[in-house]
Amino acid sequence: MKISIDPVIASRIKTAWSKLDSDIQAKITPLLMKAHQQAVTASQAKVAPPTDPTVGHALTLAFSAMSGDQDAVVNNLDAGVIIAVDGGGEIWGTGKYEQLDPGWLEAGAEWLEHFIVPKHAFNPNPVVLAIDDDVQIGLAGDWGTGDWRTQANPAPSTDVRCHMAFLKPDLTIHLGDVYYAGTGNEEQHILTNLWPKAPKGSLALNSNHEMYSGAGAYFQAISNPPFETQKGCSFFALENANWVIVGLDSAYYSDELSLYRDGALFSNNSDPNNSVQLNFLKAQVAKGKKIIVLTHHNGLSQDGTSKTTLWSQVMSAFPANAGPAYWYWGHVHAGVAYQPVGNGAAKVLARCCGHGGLPCGQASEMVDKQATVLWYENRLAHDPDIQERVLDGFAMLDLQGPQLQEVFYDENGGVAWP
Repeated sequence: MKISIDPVIASRIKTAWSKLDSDIQAKITPLLMKAHQQAVTASQAKVAPPTDPTVGHALTLAFSAMSGDQDAVVNNLDAGVIIAVDGGGEIWGTGKYEQLDPGWLEAGAEWLEHFIVPKHAFNPNPVVLAIDDDVQIGLAGDWGTGDWRTQANPAPSTDVRCHMAFLKPDLTIHLGDVYYAGTGNEEQHILTNLWPKAPKGSLALNSNHEMYSGAGAYFQAISNPPFETQKGCSFFALENANWVIVGLDSAYYSDELSLYRDGALFSNNSDPNNSVQLNFLKAQVAKGKKIIVLTHHNGLSQDGTSKTTLWSQVMSAFPANAGPAYWYWGHVHAGVAYQPVGNGAAKVLARCCGHGGLPCGQASEMVDKQATVLWYENRLAHDPDIQERVLDGFAMLDLQGPQLQEVFYDENGGVAWP
């Protein structure tokens, strides 16, 4: 059985494209064709294309949808087939949430449509919430996939939810990404209705996938239970006697022409709120307490060998030779603990917690990276439906006065690291 593209989604993509200004089309076209070439490689050569973090799921089949499958990419693909795993661990297959899943086209359609319909207004009024000196926090990133499998073989995100709830954290925080495109239905039924609520509150960060639909549904979600403590603002701080945990919106000011793939706290345009998050972070740093930064987007490449623009933006809020004690992010669909990263005299403990729900395989580019990586999740999940899949998971932070104990758990509730 061949895969197929929803004709409604294809029509939406074609219609949105026809309404874009020619200069926007010209800027998008190279990215569109790069994504299409990846699809051609997988479909025709039956190998995984080279890893390219600039190309997201949303455009992989977009040219096929626009052209009526001109290059027979879709016609060459059978349903439920895995072709290969690329160097970053992404699974090139046609199953749910794999790289060639036609469902990702919803994100492509929403993204194109929101060049025409303005995105939701930015809320510049963050909350600073007091938390106990002894507090346990559950973190999961890229978790918003929903209960998409059966009771006999639950979705990884279902297991993550159950095991996080079993540990009874005081607070739970989602590091962003509700799939496919953070629409109203997806935010309601995949995030709000399913997220493991906690007695002291739950919070959620903005992300590239939620920006595809203009972020309106996301801002609505963080105005209501279980995320009502955010009061509709996408950045916040949690503070006790020793620590300030600063959650930042790395998606809103990301470059939309690059599919919001590269995190940013501010842009180079004239938006009056451009400096709000940076000034907020500076104000938290000035309190002289230990800082934990939370973002959706990554500060380091997956293998830890290079720093992103977001890294320099976050560090610009700290004095010279200083930085956060810890920084947790998602976006990259992996569980990784990095070697301490120097920022002058400071040593930042950076962690990727983006393995909350999506199926991914073993990332060959992570092998022999001991100089930059302390640990990464590469154990097979023994999933009867996706044999290539590695374990998903989540993190628990246990703040006890000035001390922090962190534990990464896998989707089965076992300790993954340390």
